[in-house]
Amino acid sequence: MGITLRRHTGGKKGWYDHPTRTISTRRGLTIATYRSTLAHELGHAHHSDHTTGNGHYDHRQECRADRYAARLLIHHDDLDSWCRFYGPDNLPAIAHELEVTTHLLTVYLTHIKKEPTP
Repeated sequence: MGITLRRHTGGKKGWYDHPTRTISTRRGLTIATYRSTLAHELGHAHHSDHTTGNGHYDHRQECRADRYAARLLIHHDDLDSWCRFYGPDNLPAIAHELEVTTHLLTVYLTHIKKEPTP
């Protein structure tokens, strides 16, 4: 994708700068948060997103980046296995096993698992 990866201290978990095609992630994140943040920012890069200043459009970009990250990191068979092991309502445990945030798992369950398989 031609992306430069950087790290930063403090502030946002991650950000993407389209003109320089740079993603930066905050130092000290848990592995699940790091993976989820990096995948989210890769979603912005994939779609060539940039902040518009319009809350509606910026929110849509954030949601799209979340869906991109969820598709990238969560595999249906793995999810089903952990749901059988922990029960489908134990999202924190399932997210931990998948090494993603509970937020990203919720995005997957809400928006992606219901999509028809291509």
